[in-house]
Formats: sequence, structure tokens, C-alpha cells
Amino acid sequence: MKPSTDQQELLPRVAAIVEQLSGVPAAEVTPDKTFAGDLELDSLCIVEIAFAVQEEIGVDIPEDDLARMSTVGHLVDFAARATGER
Repeated sequence: MKPSTDQQELLPRVAAIVEQLSGVPAAEVTPDKTFAGDLELDSLCIVEIAFAVQEEIGVDIPEDDLARMSTVGHLVDFAARATGER
């Protein structure tokens, strides 16, 4: 079984994906930032980020769960839990 990936390892990876797909500097992508409000991302960009995170980290993010993720921290926490369950 693969060791779980923690939030501190995942945050920079998620931040890099956000920067690549949205242009928001990775340094501004912190756990408390909301995707739609603080980072001003539209729903299509958020879905693209989720797909990229799924591919990069190797987790499945169901649409229902994605709909409830309003902050970067929610996404990082979900990915950390999902990698820990493998």
C-alpha cells in the first residue's frame, strides 16, 4: 500500500496546477482561498483544475464532491484523504 500524501505535500502541487490553468500565481493559492470568490475562477476552470488534480495525484473526484469544494483547502484535504485510502 502506498503511503498517504499529506496536505503540505499536496498544496504546492495543487497551487502549480491552478497557476498553470488559470494564471493565478501559485503563491496566492492558499488553503483558505475560495475558487470562485478569492481566485475569481469560473466553473469551467474549476472543473479543469479538478481533472488535472485527478491526473496528477491519481485520485477520483466525484462531481458531487467537487460541487461541495469551495476552497483550495477542501480540494487538498479531499485529495489527501483519497490518497490515504489507496
